[in-house]
Amino acid sequence: MEDTRIKLNEQELVYKKSLKWHMLSYQDIKQAYLRIEEARGKLCCGVALFETYYLMLKTVDEELLKIEVSSKEIAKRMLDLLKEKNTEIEIGLKK
Repeated sequence: MEDTRIKLNEQELVYKKSLKWHMLSYQDIKQAYLRIEEARGKLCCGVALFETYYLMLKTVDEELLKIEVSSKEIAKRMLDLLKEKNTEIEIGLKK
């Protein structure tokens, strides 16, 4: 499965940060969740609401990765696939 900035391969997750692609083993992911950020924009006819979707990944080294995905549905499918690849991954935001 892949999107513009992220690919879920057989053995690893590959993501784009700046201009470079990085690899991350599924075993190195500790937690994953969906983040939705809203932005309001003024238009000539009123105000518009824009949503941006991110797949958030916390690694075993406590690094937090924020990777943009094109839709909420793609992010949810990726979360399901991550759980299949590594059943130890915590899905959802836990405080």
